[in-house]
Amino acid sequence: MKLRNIILFAVVALLVSSCDFLDKMPDDQKTMDMVWKNRKETEAYLYSVYSQLPIEHSIWGDAPWVGASDECDMIWERYCTASMNVGNWGPNNLEWDQWGNYYKAIRASFVFENNVDLCEELTAELKKQYKAEVKFLRGFYYWKLLQQYGPFVLIDKEEPMDSDWNSFPRTPYDDCVSYIIRMLDEAYPDLPFSWQVDRTWLGKPDKVACLAVKSEVTLMAASPQWNGNKAYASFKNNDGTPLVNTTYSEQKWKDAATAAKAVITAAENSSEVRIALYRNDENGDGTFNPYKSVRNVHLEKWNCEVLWAVTKCDANGFEKHACPRPGGWNGMAPTQRLVDAFYMANGYTIDDEEGGYVEEGFADEAHSNWLNDNVNEIRDGNSWGHRKGEWNMYANREARFYASILYNGHPVLQVAAADRDIYSSEKNKDGWGRVELYGSGVSGANGVSDHSATGYLVNKFIHYDSNPYRGQYYGWRQHTYIRLAGIYLNYIEALNEYDPNNSDIKRYWDKIRERAGLPSIFDTHPEIKGNTELQAEYIIRERQVELCFEADRYFTTRRRLLSGKTDTKHTPDRRMYGDNGNMYGMNVFAGDSFESTEFYQRTVFERRVFEDKMYLYPISQDEIDRNNSLVQNPGW
Repeated sequence: MKLRNIILFAVVALLVSSCDFLDKMPDDQKTMDMVWKNRKETEAYLYSVYSQLPIEHSIWGDAPWVGASDECDMIWERYCTASMNVGNWGPNNLEWDQWGNYYKAIRASFVFENNVDLCEELTAELKKQYKAEVKFLRGFYYWKLLQQYGPFVLIDKEEPMDSDWNSFPRTPYDDCVSYIIRMLDEAYPDLPFSWQVDRTWLGKPDKVACLAVKSEVTLMAASPQWNGNKAYASFKNNDGTPLVNTTYSEQKWKDAATAAKAVITAAENSSEVRIALYRNDENGDGTFNPYKSVRNVHLEKWNCEVLWAVTKCDANGFEKHACPRPGGWNGMAPTQRLVDAFYMANGYTIDDEEGGYVEEGFADEAHSNWLNDNVNEIRDGNSWGHRKGEWNMYANREARFYASILYNGHPVLQVAAADRDIYSSEKNKDGWGRVELYGSGVSGANGVSDHSATGYLVNKFIHYDSNPYRGQYYGWRQHTYIRLAGIYLNYIEALNEYDPNNSDIKRYWDKIRERAGLPSIFDTHPEIKGNTELQAEYIIRERQVELCFEADRYFTTRRRLLSGKTDTKHTPDRRMYGDNGNMYGMNVFAGDSFESTEFYQRTVFERRVFEDKMYLYPISQDEIDRNNSLVQNPGW
């Protein structure tokens, strides 16, 4: 086995492990000296710096971002999303508290950088690369702290363990951003352009990852939460130092656009490796299929759209939670709000008369892309859409809808033909395995603790070769933090704020919609062109759809200050934003057949609580008690 393959195995093993390597690494000099004597020990310490990378769109890792956003609900009260959504959380009862974990990894990055030159078994070239890796990781961990908690305590060197931590206050937000950018810039020269060129070390950062993370950081810094937000005027350290500059700066949007465009330019000019939106016809198929394209971008390993990802991914855990019973745990439930956000097949919203949306009744005809009633063709993605006789609410929707949402009466696509009837009641055993989410159905709510609270299940990320009944899941694939579609959305969002008529807005927005099989937004909604407010509304909606369940929605609604807003354009059961108040799904306790119309009624499944203090995650009270110079986030 090649040495680098052995190293890759070590990366995977350490990243998947739940053990904290740092807890096992004493700081006494004798023990530390041993670490740098040989390559194996030195690289083991390097991989400990990777060990705190979060898995953010799977509740198996307990990250709350999907279930605590307005796009999804988790039925299980044992997960932190349950208490967050009803407002029963705070500094004294945090379950997803990454503050200490990220700082452990940050400290380890300094220790590694300061000592790796002592290892005589590493080449000078590898030492440069490894130093660049830990600088990237340091910047990334600080970015995650900034995203979750706001201004952090900036530690920019290896501090003695017995330091007086009471002398380390929080650092102003803009300075935090500058330091993260500096780390990414310093890491950039000594990393390869893309590990796609040499796939042995996929999962490590590269130049493209540096540019991609910079785009994420600058976009958040430009957003209303941090750009001119007067609500943070009194957010100060104990000595009176303001932690947020409350003066609006258009330049921050320009910086965000520049950062995103740098990624796009690198992708478009690359001669080393192909970086592009994933399309099935450019990856093995002869004919373009929007459904297979938007489905497989999340299923094909290390495809051309992936910009920054790691090998640490529990796809099995995600599929177990999302797949219908029997065999799955059946509780990751998309909200009605997300279902409503998807476009019609002709590119209009469900609120547009031209869209042809019908709320009631059953479809007289199948979707235009439902080509035949062959189970294998459906499973393989060649035939997709709604079937004749399904509820009209789900008829004639766009490809991303069918790739993301499993609704009542639709076949469970991942199951082998021989097992399909297991998902059906006796009266429905017809070889199709249509998911029964109505009250008395096999996957319904009556008498079952693990059920969908909304009448929907997540279809996105579920591999077509999985078979939940047999406990057969597709298994390993990368966990993607950033993909090219997200960068396109970053770019057009930033451009819109200072140059809403820029032609690049249409150019890159069209690419996303074309891949989804939709016409240009400016063909269906020409009235928004050049209007910053209207374009922003539709750009945010495009993010909601394109990046659903990817841990984007939680942070987008917060950085755009939408979580506490009241939607005055729509009725309460059709509102598009606001994380407080009634949340809707279907009437999951009703119905005894697919034809039970009482099931298909918009029904409140939860009344959620959102207060302005929840725009930021609180810092644990234990951390506040340990450092008397550390101020708590506003409102907590």
